[in-house]
Amino acid sequence: MKYAVSYVRVSSEDQKQHGFSIDQQITNNMNFALQNGYAIVQTFKDEGRSAKNLERPALQDLLKYCADKKNNVEAVIVWKLDRISRSVGDYTSTLSPFFAKNNIQLLTVADVNGEGLQIEAMRQVSMVFAELERKTGAIRTKEGIRGKVALGQYPYHAPYGYKNITIKGEKYKKMIIDKDNAFFVRQAYNLILQGDSIDTVTAKLYKMGFRNKHGNRIAPTTVEYILHNRAYTGKFEYEGILIEKTDYQPIISEATYFAVQERLNSPNKTRQTHTEFAYNGTMLCSKCGCQMTGEVKRKKKKDGTERRYIYYHCTGNKGGDCKKDSYIREELIDKAVLNMLKHITIPDEVADAVFKGLKEIHKEQGVDMETNKKILRKRIDKIDKSIKEAFESGMHKFSQGLQKSIEEWEIERRKLIIEEQEMLKTTKTFFEQSNQLLEFSRDCHSAFLKGNAEMRRKIIQIVCSNVFYDGENLIIEPNPVFKTIIKNSLSNKKLPRLDSNQQPFD
Repeated sequence: MKYAVSYVRVSSEDQKQHGFSIDQQITNNMNFALQNGYAIVQTFKDEGRSAKNLERPALQDLLKYCADKKNNVEAVIVWKLDRISRSVGDYTSTLSPFFAKNNIQLLTVADVNGEGLQIEAMRQVSMVFAELERKTGAIRTKEGIRGKVALGQYPYHAPYGYKNITIKGEKYKKMIIDKDNAFFVRQAYNLILQGDSIDTVTAKLYKMGFRNKHGNRIAPTTVEYILHNRAYTGKFEYEGILIEKTDYQPIISEATYFAVQERLNSPNKTRQTHTEFAYNGTMLCSKCGCQMTGEVKRKKKKDGTERRYIYYHCTGNKGGDCKKDSYIREELIDKAVLNMLKHITIPDEVADAVFKGLKEIHKEQGVDMETNKKILRKRIDKIDKSIKEAFESGMHKFSQGLQKSIEEWEIERRKLIIEEQEMLKTTKTFFEQSNQLLEFSRDCHSAFLKGNAEMRRKIIQIVCSNVFYDGENLIIEPNPVFKTIIKNSLSNKKLPRLDSNQQPFD
C-alpha cells in the first residue's frame, strides 16, 4: 500500500457560488485513493481560505509534513488542481518543484493526472484558467473598496504621515494628516533631493526620531515605499486608474514627488526596479542560502561613452560575508541557461494540446466577460444620459432631491468605471499569460531570447527547480520533467572562475 495525504480547501466565495463542500472533497479524495491503491494517512483542511497565495495554515502544515522523509508520503491528492493553488507563479515556482524534489506525485480527482511534458503543459493551462477565474471573482468582491475609491477615499491602510479616524454617521473612516509622521515624510523627500541615498535618509530619519508603531527603526524598504507612494500628493492610483478627486489633504506637492522619482531613477543610480532583473527571485547563494539580487553597474569607455552591465550578488540578509565574492554577470547566466534550453525540444502534440486548452478556456470565459462588460457599459451610458438630461433641464432649477440624485449617479458611475477597468486588466493579464505559455510551448529557447525580464523569469521558474551560485560555480537543476528530454544533463554545469575583467567595478 502506498501512502498519500489529502488536501481540501474551500473559500467563502466557493461555498456561496458553487456549493463546494469540505466533506464532499474528503469523500472524493478518499474514494480516488482506494481506487488507485493509496492509503490516506492524513487530511489537511483549509476552510474559508483563498488560493491566491500559499499563506494558508493547513497547506503550510502539509508542505512541512511532506518534506519530512520519515512520513514516506508518495502522493498528495486534491479534488481539483485549483484547490491547492490558483496562481500560475506559485504553482510553477514553488509547488511543482517542491513535489518533484521530494518524489511526490500531485494527483487530482477531477483533472488530468500522469507524468511527462504534455501533462505538465496541460496543468499550466489549468493554472492560467484558475488564476483568471480567481481574479474575475475578486472583481465581484471588491464592492466595498470600490465604493471608497468612488468617494475619493484612500482604499488601503493609511500610510506613514496619515491616520484613520472614525466619524459618527459616516460609513468609512476618514484619512487625515498625522502631523508628527508627516514631518518625517517631508524630510525624506527633501533629503533625497539634496542628494542622499535611501540608506542615508533612513539613518538620518532614525536620528530625528522616526520610529514604527513598536518604537523600532524604520526599514530602508519602508522609506523607499514612502518615496514612491503617490498618495502623498493628494492623488493615488487604484488598479491602474489615477484617482484625482480625493477627500484628504496632500503632504507634498506633485512637483516634489516627480522630482524625487526622477532623482531615484537617474542614470547615476545603480538601484533599479525588480522587474528589470530576469533572475531576481530565481537564484540562491549556495554558501548561505540567501537570494541573489540584481544590480546595475556602469563603466565609462575611453571614447567617453558609458557601458551598462547587470550583476547578481548575494543579498547577505542572513548576516554572511559572501556578498563581495558572489558577483556574477548576467551574460554568463544567460549563456548557461540558453545552453540548457537549446536541448529542450517541445513535441508538436504538446504545443497543440496547450493551444487547444487555451482556446477552450477563452471560449468558455469570453461569453461571460463580454456579457458583463456590456451590462456595465449599458448602465454607464444610462447614467450619462440621466445626468445630461438633468443639466439640459436647467441646473438653476434643480431641487435638493435632484442634486442629491446627480451626486449619487456620479459616485455610481465612478464605481462602474473602476470595475470596467479591473475587468479589462484581468482580461489583458489572461492573454499575456496565454501568449507566454504558447511561446514557451513552441520553442522555449527562442521565447527566452525574445522575452523581456518577466518572461525570462517565468521560463526559469517553469524549467528549473533550483539555481545556485557560490562565487565560482553556477549550478542549474532542471525540473524532473525536463531532465528526461534534455540530451546532455546540465544539472552540475560549472562556469569558469571569474577573472578580473568579469569582477564588478566601482
